[in-house]
Amino acid sequence: MHEINALEQACPMPVILTKRAMKEFLNEDLIVLVDNKIATQNLKKMADQLGFKTTIEQTSASSYSVQLTKEQGEKSLINQVSKQQPIVSKKETEPKQQPYIVSIHSEIIGTGSKDLGTTLMKSFFFSLSEQEKLPDKILFYNGGAKLTAKGSPILQDLQAMASDGVEILTCGICVEFFELEDQLMVGEATNMYRIVELQSQYKTVSP
Repeated sequence: MHEINALEQACPMPVILTKRAMKEFLNEDLIVLVDNKIATQNLKKMADQLGFKTTIEQTSASSYSVQLTKEQGEKSLINQVSKQQPIVSKKETEPKQQPYIVSIHSEIIGTGSKDLGTTLMKSFFFSLSEQEKLPDKILFYNGGAKLTAKGSPILQDLQAMASDGVEILTCGICVEFFELEDQLMVGEATNMYRIVELQSQYKTVSP
């Protein structure tokens, strides 16, 4: 039984920490400690998708213990097969994911609260950087151009993805408009023609 302390961790960290543990502790049951009900619901949804049984216990007024248990039959089957022959990876049996790009036109996600929008954008890019299939390219234009410049709250995630081969492209006209020519910290400038061309060629994700 492996315990994951996700107390005081904002969404989506409890899910991400748990997914990491699932890969590292393949046949072990997991206990995840969280401090809000929404986190328990998110963990249960993920566990259901991955074939884990979930037991949720409220341990205090604001703390919960989420136990994730792999069905015993599935554990035994994995152990038996692993002794007899190499396990075919999930990636080999699933259809290949199509290439995609991400398009960002603002510093924040949504409207209403700028602070919340900034938090959501940081959460989006952290979650994006944790995906097994990263985007081929990320496009930034209008206010989104500021996210590739000095002081951006998502620079660390962008730089990590760039080092993994993701192409980071920022609209050149936007860079000039916001006077960011000497402040770009990741990727390179491009033009609107290229942005439109890429959006027409790829599946495009926009938060």
